Amino acid sequence: MRARAVPLALVATAVLVTVAAGYVDTLTTSAERAAAHAQYGVVTALIGALITLPAAVLLAHRPRHGVGVAMAALGLVWNVDGLAESWMAYSLDRDLPGTDFAFWFVARFGALLVAGLVVILLLYPASRLPRGRLRAPAVATLACALALPLALQVAPDSVVFSELPVAGIDTEFLARPLPDAVATALLVVCQIATMLSVVASLVLLVLRHRGAGELERRRLRWLLWGGILCAMAVLVLVVVGNGDVATFFLALAVVTTACSITVGVVRPDLADVDALVAGTLTYAGVAVVVAGIDLAVLAVANEVLGESLDERDVTLLVLIAAVGIYGPLRAWLGSGVRRLLFGRRGDRYGVVTTFAERLERTGSVEEQLPALARAVASTFKVPYVRVEVIAPDGGVLAAEHGQQPDGTNDLDIAYRGERVGRLVLASGGLRSMLSRRDQGLLLDLVRQAAISIRASMLAEEVQHSRERLVLAREDDRRRIRRDLHDGLGPVLGGVGMLLQAADNAVPTDPERARAHVRQARSEIRDALADVRRLVHDLRPPALDDLGLEAAVRQQAERVGSELGVEVEAGDLARLPAAVEVAAYRIVAESLTNVVKHASATRCLVRLTPHPDHLEVLVADDGRGIAHDVVAGVGLLSLRERADELGGQCQVSCPETGGTEVRAWLPYDGTATHETIRRDDAGDG
Repeated sequence: MRARAVPLALVATAVLVTVAAGYVDTLTTSAERAAAHAQYGVVTALIGALITLPAAVLLAHRPRHGVGVAMAALGLVWNVDGLAESWMAYSLDRDLPGTDFAFWFVARFGALLVAGLVVILLLYPASRLPRGRLRAPAVATLACALALPLALQVAPDSVVFSELPVAGIDTEFLARPLPDAVATALLVVCQIATMLSVVASLVLLVLRHRGAGELERRRLRWLLWGGILCAMAVLVLVVVGNGDVATFFLALAVVTTACSITVGVVRPDLADVDALVAGTLTYAGVAVVVAGIDLAVLAVANEVLGESLDERDVTLLVLIAAVGIYGPLRAWLGSGVRRLLFGRRGDRYGVVTTFAERLERTGSVEEQLPALARAVASTFKVPYVRVEVIAPDGGVLAAEHGQQPDGTNDLDIAYRGERVGRLVLASGGLRSMLSRRDQGLLLDLVRQAAISIRASMLAEEVQHSRERLVLAREDDRRRIRRDLHDGLGPVLGGVGMLLQAADNAVPTDPERARAHVRQARSEIRDALADVRRLVHDLRPPALDDLGLEAAVRQQAERVGSELGVEVEAGDLARLPAAVEVAAYRIVAESLTNVVKHASATRCLVRLTPHPDHLEVLVADDGRGIAHDVVAGVGLLSLRERADELGGQCQVSCPETGGTEVRAWLPYDGTATHETIRRDDAGDG
């Protein structure tokens, strides 16, 4: 209840003071306002009330927040300043109580408005002064901001007022007997110090933004957006001078800044502040250029046409020029200003087309990555870009454009839930601020380019794989030819010669003939062993004779004297032949490694078929693999078996002990032994 009572009291006070100022203004004549050198106080009071409203919202969400308290105080001072201005105009000629106080408040206490702005800038958004190396400059800035309000309290009326509206007005409540020359010099120095405190507070904001985290930076950008609006309002004041239009823009800028401060503290993620900043800067730049052209066109028309055309002709001429020339010219200039400030990020279709053309013009991956980095930098007008793409082998290919700054932002590039690369951008500078829409466009473009580059790398890898397969096939053919020519061929030739010798020895020496036959029989057995070895190298016969599950169980029985092996298998009837061979080789090699190196007592072999892959697990309870052990031929062979099919093989040592060999062997789930063999028969 207390947290709600304070904001409600602030709003009620601001509304009552504004209504009172408006009522007093209705009772005051223009002559009375001129005599008191006053304006309509309700305007100032209304601006103060509009500042108090967002301050009340901030305090309702964050009670006792320093920024909210400073905003509420600033709004109330502005609010009361408007009422004082209305009252001093009304009461001056009527000799009512409070006239001196009203003049004192407007002339001397109103300077706290500038000091209040500096306090808000220093406290925002953390509700405290900056810490560390910025602490001392912040304290000095705060002291400079209070210099002018304090100096105004001690200066005499003869210095504060160039001429008093009425000789009897006395505002020297706290004044000190200072010579006019000393008081004037003091006011000039303090005025300069207070104005410089505004600049210093802005510089401190920039320094804090550089060293801030992401959340604080987003909050500071809300303040930056409000500051841009204030700068635009000041520009309008310079162009149009005092008047209703200038007052409206000033009030709009002040209120918008107060609202942006409240949003920055309470809900910094309410909207895309980067998009607001970029859009506001863009339209501000366009407005400046267009306003300059407007003034130039009016000046030229006035100089050339003069009084030769009446009002109707001038109106018709201006309409024709606006429709035919001026409208397209302003649109072209607006597009040029936007492109100059923030690149082509607003032209989504043009950006996509340009990216596609650049990728088509580049050839190899080594050329595509630098071209992609340059394209991102030029399109989005960012000073630094680094593009990284993960290669199929797990390595990273990278290219960068520009000089790497101290601060960067990393954006992961993902495709179908898999990380395919990374985009690194500069985090400092106005052009480095990307809205959510800009980030979406950027990531979409870079993702497509990264996928294209990775596809090129995969195509090269496929080509290399084909070359390796061809070379491996030729090596196998060469090995088989050598084994047949150098091994089996001479053996069979020798057998033929032994049989010929036995045939010749039968009539004369039967015993010798029988010896030749026995020798031939022995050599034929050796030849059959070589044939079995050759066939086994091509494809284990056990797979054709027994099937994968029975062949694996046979391998388990082979090492059964060394350790206990448990085999679990699902329905393996629909596996392609290549998957069967790879699974059999992985299990056989893994069991051999367990027997030789693991010192295990139990081992589990599990074959789990899935719709699109076969999962192979070989887990033992041995001593595991040390971290400093270099992978040998056996482990590399396991990975190569899986890689040949486009699968994966991982060897790990769980915390519970032992070693796990887990392989994933992909295949087309519709393939069967029958279709494969029928295709092989057709090819034959």
